[in-house]
Amino acid sequence: MTAPQADGVPAQLDALDRGTDLVTVTIGGNDIGFSTVLGTCVQLMSGNPGGTPCQTHYTGTGTDRITDAIAETGPKVAQVLRGIHRRAPHARVVVVGYPDLFPDDGVGCTSRSVPLAAGDFAWLRDKEKELNAMLARQARHSGARYVNTYTATVGHDLCKPTGERWIETFAPETPAAPVHPNAAGERAMATAVEGTLAHHGRHH
Repeated sequence: MTAPQADGVPAQLDALDRGTDLVTVTIGGNDIGFSTVLGTCVQLMSGNPGGTPCQTHYTGTGTDRITDAIAETGPKVAQVLRGIHRRAPHARVVVVGYPDLFPDDGVGCTSRSVPLAAGDFAWLRDKEKELNAMLARQARHSGARYVNTYTATVGHDLCKPTGERWIETFAPETPAAPVHPNAAGERAMATAVEGTLAHHGRHH
């Protein structure tokens, strides 16, 4: 947000000024190291495919390290939202939550393209819900809108077959990063954002 990214892409906050009227932002997943968590879950699956090896790894010390990381990320999200408001004081700011990555009923689909232990799906689902809840809280506290894209994408998680799946597996079949929305998922998220903007009109 505040510094140039790879390949010389300028800091995202540099795009804002007093003439900006709308800002949408989705952040938090990288801050809690979600890709690293998923990589760890994949590595641990083979040792206990029917159990909860990843949950055990992250909670074995008596505290849930991902829950802790989400709590620690909250102030960073608040700081970004303050930075947006400061640079674009007249803009509507919309925090867009994460779509439903894993089966909402917690029942997994361990396969070569989704190499996760059966018992870890429900825990991963819960961590994503915690992340979205934190984003909703930070949006509320900063005067931004929160868009729930999770509910709109339930039933289209990475366990669903091609065509019904809006989140790609670890081996994407359509253009998308692993465990990220494909074009259909992005459309569903955009529709949720448009619905929020239409509902709230042009008022803050």
